Amino acid sequence: MDNLKLGNFIKSLRKEKNMTQKDLAKKIGLTDKAISKWERGLSFPDITILNSLAEVFDVDVSEILNGERGTNKISSEDIEKKIEEAVEKVTLKKEKRERRIKLFKKISGIISSVVFTIFIIIQCVYLFFLQPKGYEYISDLLFYIVNEIIIITLGIIFFTLINFKKNFIKNIIVSCFIIILSIINIAFMVNNGFESKSIIEFSKDFSNELVLKKNNKTGVLTYYKNTKLLFVKDKEILDNEVDGKIKTSWLNNDICAITYENKDGSLEVFVATYGGDASKGYYYVSNVLFGKWATFSQYGEGISFIVDDKGLTIKEGENSKLFEAEDIKQYGVTSIVLYKNNIPCYVIGLNEDCVIDNKTDLIKKGGTITLTKVSMDKEKLNVLECVSNKDGDLENYNIVSVGKNDYKIENGILYISYDGKDVIKVPGDFEGVTSFDDGKYKISKEKTFFVKYNNGNEEFIFSNNMGVSWKTTELGVTSVQNIDFVNSNTGYMLEFKDVAMGIAFGDIKKTKDGGKTWNVVFNGIGNTDDKVFKIGSNIEFIDENIGFLTMPSTGGEMSELYITKDGGFNFSKLELEQTEEDKNIYDYYNLPKEENGELILEIGQGSDR
Repeated sequence: MDNLKLGNFIKSLRKEKNMTQKDLAKKIGLTDKAISKWERGLSFPDITILNSLAEVFDVDVSEILNGERGTNKISSEDIEKKIEEAVEKVTLKKEKRERRIKLFKKISGIISSVVFTIFIIIQCVYLFFLQPKGYEYISDLLFYIVNEIIIITLGIIFFTLINFKKNFIKNIIVSCFIIILSIINIAFMVNNGFESKSIIEFSKDFSNELVLKKNNKTGVLTYYKNTKLLFVKDKEILDNEVDGKIKTSWLNNDICAITYENKDGSLEVFVATYGGDASKGYYYVSNVLFGKWATFSQYGEGISFIVDDKGLTIKEGENSKLFEAEDIKQYGVTSIVLYKNNIPCYVIGLNEDCVIDNKTDLIKKGGTITLTKVSMDKEKLNVLECVSNKDGDLENYNIVSVGKNDYKIENGILYISYDGKDVIKVPGDFEGVTSFDDGKYKISKEKTFFVKYNNGNEEFIFSNNMGVSWKTTELGVTSVQNIDFVNSNTGYMLEFKDVAMGIAFGDIKKTKDGGKTWNVVFNGIGNTDDKVFKIGSNIEFIDENIGFLTMPSTGGEMSELYITKDGGFNFSKLELEQTEEDKNIYDYYNLPKEENGELILEIGQGSDR
């Protein structure tokens, strides 16, 4: 006899009579639960009920047993046989279901026992070993979550593996005990577990874990330096209370910048660092960055910065901003934050490819850094590389590359080189200076000098020992046209005091002490003692006595040449033998140059040819 078929047949007959399970149960003197079990095939009607069912549904008993209409009548012996088969089938099915339930309970109990053991060990290790050493859970909620897992698994173990089957009161007592424990734990969790909010993040390669806790009442933000799976230690309370959201930005796998707003609305930055060369100990990040760093994009030059004796200067397009030593705050040995007026502006971090040279504490060639602006919005991470020349020994590393007997101005600092390799810094502030006019500088082993304009005055900066020492002379309110030295001590200077309509009024001065003092030696030009020059005039001396002076016209059509034979006191016009035809063509005299012991004079046609 098919129990399911029988159950479906009883259900269909009941519905034909428009009867509910309760109606049918009432007619045959049973409960509606018994009817439900029949219809689901979980049990079958007792033999004494079959006649009553047949009468209620107006069918034959044999039709009920076969589960369909129109079947042949069967004898009472066959009925008993079918019932015995059905009983055996239901019994087997019940036993199989009970075995499955028992197996499920056993597996659930074993799994719960394992989980219970693991979490009871975790909690005991925390309470008796880690907490006394200053460790905390990465989230305050975890303590109570672990407790709740222990309580729940304990309840599952009891009802699956123990369970006082014949002692209802003991079961009730244990159940109440577990429920009370759970309620107490949840109450403590609600009261204490939500006092702080945890921020937990991992680096891109999961090598480092960031854990922050923010006190929801006070706004105090705490950073934990050491993490051990679920536990943290060595906390550091960050400056200022948080008022608003917290932004984290991983510059690389070892550096994470934490940006937040404090209660007065200003931005604050803290940098969590995990890397660094432990063998080097502590070093200053701004020092290892010495040089020029830049990043480039398809749209042209991007952000760049330079680190020199003045500090760290960030350049973005036409804008630049200098950060001096007091504007730089270091985190660990891999990151710095740049401040202006106590407001954080940029975060810089050394990338994993940075290798610090043991001798010089400089980043070796190939190392890169990451720079980002400080903002609560999503900011671009700029990867920069050193664009200064780092070939060769870093002990001779220069921030800029300068040619032989040449100079270069970078970030307001003047650099010179005598051999194209070693670079020397000239003392002074050269901010705003881009270059020097011819005649206002000289770089040679015998004499090096520069003429610089400073707050309305001219300064003469010079060295007689290849940049080992420098001296500065104030020239006063004047305009130096050009300076020429015949040796390290003796030199001549053409200065203009006033200029008008292409005419310049001034003097020629001489120094015998290398430029420390200057005295007027000029009486005038020709027999008129005229001290009037042209705005394009220049001087050049061959020795202490013989010198030359050019007097070009304003438009550059022609230029006269004058000579002195008494050290610049008197000048007379230099007349050269030329044909009348040559005089009409070549009338622009340049200063003569000495080459291989001979004076070479170049005469041109001027701008009117």
